[in-house]
Amino acid sequence: MRGGLSKLVGRMERVLTALTAVLMGILSVIVCWQVFARYVLQKSPIWVEEFSVTAIMWIGLLGAAGAVWTGDHMRLEFVAKRLPASFGLAVEILTDAAIGAFAIFLLQNGWALTQATWTSTMSTIHLPIGLTYLVLPVAALFMIFFSIIRIVDKVGEAKRKASASRQGAGGGEHAR
Repeated sequence: MRGGLSKLVGRMERVLTALTAVLMGILSVIVCWQVFARYVLQKSPIWVEEFSVTAIMWIGLLGAAGAVWTGDHMRLEFVAKRLPASFGLAVEILTDAAIGAFAIFLLQNGWALTQATWTSTMSTIHLPIGLTYLVLPVAALFMIFFSIIRIVDKVGEAKRKASASRQGAGGGEHAR
């Protein structure tokens, strides 16, 4: 993906990463406060656990969505790099397609879980429990989008390589 769309998607990933970093920072401060309050003040805030569980889910899944775009997720790179270029590229495309398929599953089931738990509230924060699970469909949408863009980019790369090899083998337009 060359050009504007790639830059836009890159910015989206950086925003996700920044949001994840901010949540991680907030979580670190809150957990430190909770430890200080428990051991020094002898009065531990009861809402920290529910907030922590929710924040960790959001951090992990938004981080995973960003990793789909950057390619930092677990993948078959070890295998793909040892195959001939065209087969390696096919493995990478299949890997992105598998991530997209899993993300569709995550979207469907995450949305169902969010809806099922939206009317219940957390006991200490008094927010919907569904807010904890809302990250599942949100992250899944990003994963699907990033996977599709990566697949389109890699298919385009494969076509460019095939075209270049045909021109190179045939001598191109300027062959004598």
